[in-house]
Amino acid sequence: MPSMSVVRTEFQRCLRGKTPWLLALCLLLVSRVPTSPEQAVVRHLGDAAAFPRAQTAVAIVVPFAAAALGFRSVVGERESGTARVLLGTELTRTDLVVGKALGRGAAIMVPVLVTTPLLVAYGTYTYGSISLPMLAGLLVAATAYAFAWTTVTVSLSAAMSSTTRAAGVVFAVTLLLGIFWSDITVALLWNLVTGSTPSTEMAHPELFSALKWASLPSAYYVLTDWLLGVPVGPGSAALQVSDALRNNGTLATASSPLPVWVGVPIFLAWPALALLVGVSAIRSGDLTPRGGPGRLRRTWVNRPSLPRIAVTPATAVVGRGGWVDSLPGRWQPLARREFRRLTHGTGVWLLGATVLVAGVLSLSPSTLVRDALGARVPLAALQSPISVIGGFGTLLLTFRTVVTERDSGSIRMTAGTAVSRSATLVGVIIGRASAIAFSLVLAVLGTCLVAILQYGVVPPHVLVGFLAITVAFVYCMTGFGVALSTVVRRQTVAGVVVLVLAGLYLTWFQISNIVYGALTGTAVNGFSPPTSPAYLLLRWAPPASLYHVVTNALLGVPNSAGNAAGVLTDALQSNVFSNIVVVRAAYGADVPVWYLHPAVALGELLCWFALPVALALISYRRRALD
Repeated sequence: MPSMSVVRTEFQRCLRGKTPWLLALCLLLVSRVPTSPEQAVVRHLGDAAAFPRAQTAVAIVVPFAAAALGFRSVVGERESGTARVLLGTELTRTDLVVGKALGRGAAIMVPVLVTTPLLVAYGTYTYGSISLPMLAGLLVAATAYAFAWTTVTVSLSAAMSSTTRAAGVVFAVTLLLGIFWSDITVALLWNLVTGSTPSTEMAHPELFSALKWASLPSAYYVLTDWLLGVPVGPGSAALQVSDALRNNGTLATASSPLPVWVGVPIFLAWPALALLVGVSAIRSGDLTPRGGPGRLRRTWVNRPSLPRIAVTPATAVVGRGGWVDSLPGRWQPLARREFRRLTHGTGVWLLGATVLVAGVLSLSPSTLVRDALGARVPLAALQSPISVIGGFGTLLLTFRTVVTERDSGSIRMTAGTAVSRSATLVGVIIGRASAIAFSLVLAVLGTCLVAILQYGVVPPHVLVGFLAITVAFVYCMTGFGVALSTVVRRQTVAGVVVLVLAGLYLTWFQISNIVYGALTGTAVNGFSPPTSPAYLLLRWAPPASLYHVVTNALLGVPNSAGNAAGVLTDALQSNVFSNIVVVRAAYGADVPVWYLHPAVALGELLCWFALPVALALISYRRRALD
């Protein structure tokens, strides 16, 4: 039995913070993201019509809230040394992990239990019916879901050796094994194992559908769909009814690939397995973070040494006394330090390897994409891996840069040198961005090399332009991450901001519809966008979308913020519903106004670097170092 003092302490500590109440606000906002269901769907939902918005909001927001509250819960105690103090009492390591999971899960449960009835009440006001047993069941399921996700994130925090690694692993689990399991991860795994892309003609479609049930959000949807009396599946009640009506014309013939009770062991397996891993890791490991080098680090350190060349072209450019030292400012030594720090670790190489693997797995697009792009297919395959994995991976490698040095006090040593604060920040950004860009450039070249036999050599001018835009994108995300680390005071706050930004970007198409509707007073749907250039400008706002716009122009793909493959296979095809908006298809011209030109998108992308860095420079020069 875990110590109740740990549970109470964690519960009270979290409730005093802002995260649980930001969770309540996010639940209210995310509940407005889904579009209103059609009348036929509402009619078949019956008394359950008031619940889908609350059901979806809990499924989407709770994982991010649990990640924000849990990713530093145990590893943070180990880094600060308080874990040794706590475990010097009668408290065991298992009690520490379980107590933190229960306490933080209870802190998430409170805003969930407060907000969910409000969302259901609004649904009741809209549709005029409610079932109290369904409401009680949904509250029980939402509570169990909150505790399950919190147990997963706290257990992962216990198994990690550093906050950075915990943030990366929790972020990946939350996205790939949680939110996007049914839509992206299963398709990638299917392609990797079977060598074929999922389609309407694939072998073993029942197995593919069953695999979509294996995630924690999918199990939550299955159980709550059963509770609401709709066809069960890894989607909200409204989506399951809509799919059943579209595919079968009636709910009577809708069938699921697995029995409903399978959702229960899947739901319980996630927290149980994570708790087993976390408790085993903390019981067998050292309480001091980085007590010993990991396998990747040992492999890197023990790699075979090659003879070093005294003078190389790179040395002449970036080495001491090279061309870089002739540039104005005194940022060069710090840039070299940050570059070496990252390249001597495993983070940037793991990021580059992940982008490389994702790019290679995406080298089998449809025949339409192959015919349209030819030798440029490898670059199109890399668009989404670089914008999503590379972009958020860069944030994870930079969001603790300055705040960590402030917490450890090493920032005073840097400030005690002759280098100004502005030059310090510039050197950190350039060094880290160069290291990350170097790994991603190698990933791009590696993907193009693998694809030579299948697609031929990428045109050199297109490859050079693509690499240049990729480097600019990396500098943009690095500048944003370092600026975030400079402005905020605590690592936890920075981590929460990164997770919130991830959620905003991944749901930006829906959020942009809401923002546009609030600004103009006109409700819009991403599948039938308004004929307003301002709407497209809003859709293009995130840096990753701007990266797609610019690289699409290099690849010869029509002007759009969607990736090249999606534009060619979905947006430009008749009788295909897609929320990707193409300027030519929407307005009958490539560029109806000047601010939708790809060159302007490049300027907007650079603004995502310039504005946060300028704010960080002002803050860094005026704020105390403590």
